[in-house]
Amino acid sequence: MRSSGRSRTSVNSVLYMKTPCELVVGKILPTLRASVVKELSIKYRMKQSEIAKSLGITQASVSQYLSATRGGSTKMLEDFPQITVYARDISKRISEGETKYQWYGVLCEACKEIREDERFCRLHRISANLSGCDICKKR
Repeated sequence: MRSSGRSRTSVNSVLYMKTPCELVVGKILPTLRASVVKELSIKYRMKQSEIAKSLGITQASVSQYLSATRGGSTKMLEDFPQITVYARDISKRISEGETKYQWYGVLCEACKEIREDERFCRLHRISANLSGCDICKKR
């Protein structure tokens, strides 16, 4: 049996590596989505089925966001207050009838701004167990 040439340590370090995008998808976007769902439900009095259709998610997902069993990390909202600002903007646009193709740009802008934030860089270094990483600062 031939060896792959990789030591056990290098295989393990690959398993724990997370890119900044993975962190956004795993932590930031669920919190942003939960904030949008809550804003649409409370401020704009939209029904769960309407919210689901607008966001392209299931009604069950909307229910989970509203009951805080999915997404909506308070820690993320504290660390990244701009999530709330973007959620309000996106919610307003949806309530005014914009299609997802129109408000997606705001979502991309939010992602870009948050990824450039020093707090995000610090969170990435901790969650990915990296020291000396500066990938978030490279554009």
